[in-house]
Amino acid sequence: MRVGVTLVMCAVLFAAMAAAVIALSNTPGSFEVEAEARRTVTTSANTSVTVVAGDTAGSIGRRLVANDAVDSYYRFELLALLLGWESSLESGAYTFEPGLTTYEILRRIHSGETSPWRVVLPEGLRLEQVTERLVEAEVVDAASFLAVVSTPSADLVAGTLAELRPTGTSLEGYLFPSAYTFPLSGSADDAVRQMLQRFDDALTPDLRNQISQSGRTLHEIVTIASIIEREVVEDAERVLVSAVIWNRLAAGMPLQFDSTVQYAVGQPAEWWKRELSRADLALQSPFNTYVASGLPPAPISSPGLDSIAAAANPAAVPYLFFFARGDGTHAFAVTFEEHQANVERYRGVD
Repeated sequence: MRVGVTLVMCAVLFAAMAAAVIALSNTPGSFEVEAEARRTVTTSANTSVTVVAGDTAGSIGRRLVANDAVDSYYRFELLALLLGWESSLESGAYTFEPGLTTYEILRRIHSGETSPWRVVLPEGLRLEQVTERLVEAEVVDAASFLAVVSTPSADLVAGTLAELRPTGTSLEGYLFPSAYTFPLSGSADDAVRQMLQRFDDALTPDLRNQISQSGRTLHEIVTIASIIEREVVEDAERVLVSAVIWNRLAAGMPLQFDSTVQYAVGQPAEWWKRELSRADLALQSPFNTYVASGLPPAPISSPGLDSIAAAANPAAVPYLFFFARGDGTHAFAVTFEEHQANVERYRGVD
């Protein structure tokens, strides 16, 4: 019985191999995977192709040929077969720049990269740093993007959560940190709109309800979250730092967070100044929480989802102080005396 099954399996395998050989022999021109990966096939202009759910490698190949993205749907289909990707091609609206190979086009469709402009924006960046990353990736030019995010038009933010922010504030804090793929022909408005939509998508109905129940506005929660993002390394401490902020605000104490001063004094050469001077701490700025009471007027960075959730849900602890231990964690304290003891213990720790 086992021998019979084995013979059947061998026959099926032989038939599949024979079919592949016949298909390869019928392909126009020679076909080798390594050679194909180096073979340029796209034209001198950008091409756009839409892939929908249920498309086969063959149907996608024919569409690519019709749009001058590749010169042979045989090559596309067989390459997908040989790589085992024929059933794992992602839907989406794809844009391909000149000079690509069939392999590169197939790889992008397999991985869902709808455009070559892929940019990762981590948590904690300020607008200027977001701009720098987008400019480096050639997605936007600095002047146009900064103009859009500094004074966004009503049409741009209409229908988004950013529309709820105070009048006259920038989009600092509302450009959600994530990995993005931007279209080749997109504008600064298009890029910003995509990031605002990602922000809205990230805030689930449950989290929005938590924010509503917190007693603070969305803008205040995003501002608190932006501070948490700059102050915390260990995820477990997000709700603890959030508690310190909420407790100090409730007690009428100045926040006295270095990150807010760093935001106020930041310069292109050093957006987050490591060593703050006495002059920095005395700077008259609404963002300097050593001299200004309450929250800063706007966020200081792009917070991630965990920080936003922590901002809306502070831990039920009485902490009013915290000090860096030097290992990425903090020592928390309720009284000033406890805090001073932590300062003495950990000051100078690298």
